[in-house]
Amino acid sequence: MNLLAIFAHPDDELGCAGTLLNHVQRGDQVHLLFLTKGENSSFLGGTAEDRAKKRKAHTEKIEELLGVKVHFMDFPDSRVEVNVDGAYAIAEKIKEMQPHGIITWNLPERYGSGHPDHRACSRLVYDAMHYARYRKEDSPHKPWREQMSLFQYHDPAHDPWKDLVYVDVTEQVEKIYKFIEIYQEAYGTWPVRKFKESMMKFYGRVANVEYAEAFKVVMRAFKAPTNLPLK
Repeated sequence: MNLLAIFAHPDDELGCAGTLLNHVQRGDQVHLLFLTKGENSSFLGGTAEDRAKKRKAHTEKIEELLGVKVHFMDFPDSRVEVNVDGAYAIAEKIKEMQPHGIITWNLPERYGSGHPDHRACSRLVYDAMHYARYRKEDSPHKPWREQMSLFQYHDPAHDPWKDLVYVDVTEQVEKIYKFIEIYQEAYGTWPVRKFKESMMKFYGRVANVEYAEAFKVVMRAFKAPTNLPLK
């Protein structure tokens, strides 16, 4: 199967790094699409161009670590807007990559994780999944009409505890820590490792494994083998 993770900024994929590794290890094609280049990062110095180059350098290491294929779009960082043109642009990427499952942001309400770009990303992806099914005269890609599953990050503070899937990422913990080291300068003073570890243990306890990641099931395909693996 093809799995596509779509996020606003490089490092947003923290919540699904172990899951992406699981899919790569089982032989799936995994793509990671960023809407922006993360050029508005608060903790990186230099010009916007300098910051974008640093972010790209980070993702090159992430690409190698996770075994995924990284792609960038040209949405402006901290100015991602929900509109038809943006949704159609993402739909073109969906047509090109032909995913059976998509992972993306939820609609976080909390300060920090509730970055406006994150919320916009969630809404744009939902619309893009529908637009990908339509013919577009100037598109080089055929409509992608396969059933797709949509999984969003779970926010334990606000989301209901139902329609969730838990992914055992115990085997991936050491690589997840390496993932955090790569992005550390972009994370700045945020204690990322402590946060990620506590969340993995929390979800792992619910799922009766050591470490897990959790996702809200928004849409589940009827035919495509898109159940995220509990390994």
